[in-house]
Amino acid sequence: MMRSSSSSSSSSSVAVAFVVAVTFVVASTSFVAPVKGYYTANVIVYNLLNTTLQYGGCYASVNGTIPVKPSNIEPQQVGRLFITTTQNWEDVSGVCWWKTAGAPPCDPNKPPAPATSCPYIAWQRVVVAGQEDIQWDIETPGHFGIGDVSITKRVGHQSKQYCICSADDEQNCQSMCADI
Repeated sequence: MMRSSSSSSSSSSVAVAFVVAVTFVVASTSFVAPVKGYYTANVIVYNLLNTTLQYGGCYASVNGTIPVKPSNIEPQQVGRLFITTTQNWEDVSGVCWWKTAGAPPCDPNKPPAPATSCPYIAWQRVVVAGQEDIQWDIETPGHFGIGDVSITKRVGHQSKQYCICSADDEQNCQSMCADI
């Protein structure tokens, strides 16, 4: 009977060791498991010009990543686009563009394809080893002013606001945009 008892305590020890080992493995993997790598961006465009920004289009490298697309933006009004990824840690890029009557071409660079006019807003999110790098680019025709304000609300989300100002307001566009 002692042997059986010893065997039973051995079994209990083995069972306890197994439970501890499983708990340790589960706890270890829960710390190593990747967090959700979805990304969203809310982009607001303020038209501070005296002319309408006519919507040209939007393109994204991954379908479904621009669920809210902008439209024409009347003078002194605002437009919006919303960008989201459809998978964890997804690389995504895109561009949305407008045109304004009588505006000169993009200066100094042409817009990225398939955009055909300015102003445009382009973005590129690249994820390497769980770290994301997000690049934004905005270009206006001629010497129109650009205001760029970033407001981050939470991890994995960006809020950007861009202002398109007339050439007369080029020097003050950033401060005008920050004051909105």
